[in-house]
Amino acid sequence: MAPYATEAEWIAALQANEAAAYEALIETFAEPVYRLAYRIVRNAADAEDVMQETFLRVYLHIGDFRGSAGLKSWLYRIATRQALAVLRRRQRKLEAATTVALDAEDEAEDAAWHERVADPAAWSPEAWAVAHETEACVRQAVEALPPTLRAALALHLFEDLPLTEVAAALEISHSAAKVRVHRARRALREALAPCLNAGVPAPTPTQEATA
Repeated sequence: MAPYATEAEWIAALQANEAAAYEALIETFAEPVYRLAYRIVRNAADAEDVMQETFLRVYLHIGDFRGSAGLKSWLYRIATRQALAVLRRRQRKLEAATTVALDAEDEAEDAAWHERVADPAAWSPEAWAVAHETEACVRQAVEALPPTLRAALALHLFEDLPLTEVAAALEISHSAAKVRVHRARRALREALAPCLNAGVPAPTPTQEATA
């Protein structure tokens, strides 16, 4: 926990370049920022780079932060922007029709896939996957999502952010965030239907246009 009574005091300490404030920031947010980055870029080294770049940008731009959103939302906005930039750079190096594949080594390290999604009342592909030992099917379905839908899914379902904070992180309207989360959920359901019905690998879902 941060050694400050309020987030406003913490932000003031960050803006005053207090070392303890930055140490608390990294201790508090390094793991969730890395987790979010990994769920978007699906590569351990890239996720590490995104995390480091996120905290560097916080250090460089904390003076511009006015607190219109919470500190966590601001960090997630920076991390999401950097993660999507990584994907854009990666895609420029690939043929247009090539989809980003999971690195088998990173796949083995992804313990986060054994966690339940934050909303237990919602349809949970991960809970189903763990129960039936078919996590690879879920990974494949998430991997096939367009980056913007994948980011919305990671923020809302896995990081448990409300749609208002998802919108802030993605720098889109609340309605657009709602549409992206809805499309991500629907794409997962469609992609996982063959697994649910027959226990076979899911086909790549159609990449719908993002809002």
